[in-house]
Amino acid sequence: MTEEYLRYWGLDHHPFLLAPDGSMMCVTGQYFECFERLKYAINTNKGGVVVASEDAGLGKTTILLKLIDEMKAEYGSHFRYAFVDHPTLTADQMIGQITGLMTGEVPAEDKLRNLTTLKNALIEARQEGGKSIIVIDEGQMLCEARNVLQELRVLINLTHNNEYLHTFILSGQKALWDTLQEMPEFWQRLPVRYYFTPLRFEETRELIRYRLNKAGLDVAREIFADDALEIIHKYSKGLPRTIIAVSDLALLNGYNDKTRKIGFKEVSKAINSMSGRGESLPYIVADRGETPKESVKAPNETAAAAARNPAPPLEYVSHNASDTFFNSNSHQYLKPVLITLLILLFVFIGAAGYRFVLATKQPQNTVIIKEVPKPEVPKEPAVENAQSKDQQEPAETPPQAAQADTAPEKDVIAAFRDEMKKKNESTRNRVAVVNASAANVRSGPGLESPRILTIVQGEILPILDERSDSTGMKWYKVSLYGNRTGWIASIVATATTK
Repeated sequence: MTEEYLRYWGLDHHPFLLAPDGSMMCVTGQYFECFERLKYAINTNKGGVVVASEDAGLGKTTILLKLIDEMKAEYGSHFRYAFVDHPTLTADQMIGQITGLMTGEVPAEDKLRNLTTLKNALIEARQEGGKSIIVIDEGQMLCEARNVLQELRVLINLTHNNEYLHTFILSGQKALWDTLQEMPEFWQRLPVRYYFTPLRFEETRELIRYRLNKAGLDVAREIFADDALEIIHKYSKGLPRTIIAVSDLALLNGYNDKTRKIGFKEVSKAINSMSGRGESLPYIVADRGETPKESVKAPNETAAAAARNPAPPLEYVSHNASDTFFNSNSHQYLKPVLITLLILLFVFIGAAGYRFVLATKQPQNTVIIKEVPKPEVPKEPAVENAQSKDQQEPAETPPQAAQADTAPEKDVIAAFRDEMKKKNESTRNRVAVVNASAANVRSGPGLESPRILTIVQGEILPILDERSDSTGMKWYKVSLYGNRTGWIASIVATATTK
């Protein structure tokens, strides 16, 4: 069945396996930025790195495996690494396991001997021109084991000729990030840091397309409809692991139904299966809650709302017309609608009748206003005396002088209005086109402002304003999704008109 399933969709292998696979990693957006920081830390011997995420399933392990694959391809046998993915060990056991993984030998029972063997192996790799990394995954499991964390902190200090012998990478969820901040002696030894947040809709769509293309799908073919992608993103809340699981079940449902494109029906069946609802008929979604707004939370904020308040499962109503009036769930929604329609009908009839009665009723009291002719004012005889004319001329001077005094003020107001109008017209149709592979959007116009999200190349954002920072770099204030705004630098975005 597996071969027939893959052949039906035109694939060479499975695109949505849950096991971490670095070759299937879609390195865009925040993953591109994290990957570059990891390589930077290794190539410059920074010593320590911490990688954390808002919640589980955001791809930390996958990107670490991809990093190891790339280092193997670059350094070959001169690359050594230890990857500990189950760190619930004692301090001595942790040192022993790292030594065994790094040297390929059975570790000794003596801690000092293991440390000596480990350091010698690291020095040998450095002298050969290679690189060494030690990776501790699922580090949140060590939050209560402060003695193990202290042992790992000291392990970073293995140096030779004033250089770190390895790059230590500690990965985990938000609890690890918070714990390390409470240990300044450890936090300061981790100068390279990155924090993952849930994916945006565009990143969810790119993740699904990338995995399908890597599995052999023709790049010109689209097998997930837009509505299917939207509900996958909404249900998963931007978590890649959930995105992959729902997409896999949706493909299986599409194969069983022999459909050529995955739509809402196939995705809703997959969600029902994952929610324990079993199979059901085609659906019309009736979502009770409002779509949660996406936001990029800072690492030092409280735990993710998604972890505390999981999204309620979607409610579905049968699409079969014959079941509409006999299904108890349908009655639950149909009755309030009918009552509302009846109330509106009665209000409309009452208003129409009231208006009709008023239109046919004659007014009882009518007030007639009679126009009274205005008495004529007798004209004064013309003054022939030239001296009288000279006395009347100055009376016209004050209005003319007042008009001359207000003219400059009106000119200033008109000029200000013209200037504001030109400024509004100059920014009304301007947009910023991202020209870098990945670009940071910050909360203010400056590199020191916090990053609020990362966008990928080709995105187009409306420009609301522009400023220059203290270095002279130009920044554009752009409109983001959900009525949010941010600032993007001119070095990664090009301003143009629509």
